[in-house]
Amino acid sequence: MLPTLIRRMAQPAKEAAVKSAQASNFYQTKKVWPPNFKELSHQQQLRFEKKYKRRVLMANRSPRWEKGVKYAQLATIAAALVWLLFYSEFEWWGQKYKPSEEIRRRAQYLFGVMDPDKRYERRKDMVEPVQTSSDSKESSK
Repeated sequence: MLPTLIRRMAQPAKEAAVKSAQASNFYQTKKVWPPNFKELSHQQQLRFEKKYKRRVLMANRSPRWEKGVKYAQLATIAAALVWLLFYSEFEWWGQKYKPSEEIRRRAQYLFGVMDPDKRYERRKDMVEPVQTSSDSKESSK
């Protein structure tokens, strides 16, 4: 083991295992990166900056993050509305008002259709039921 270690330490260092992307690339680049701004005209500098900014924005875009933020906003707004309608209590002109009581009252009687006071009333737009002959005999008895 010791002779192998000495032999390996005596050997010259190998080339770096990882070559740079430019050296290992089969296709040669057409432009030098990054460009020398001193050699570029003002118009070329502005064009390059625009292109670079657009590429940076596109590279840093994260659709999953944006989608998550949208869902978080939706959940926050929905939770605020639920709290506002079902758990909040307001005071207007000295009177306490809870929207939840109003909603419960309306939902309990289906907006007045099944209200206990109006349960046996007939609606004006309903057609009168047609009485059959057996019904009329029973009612005459």
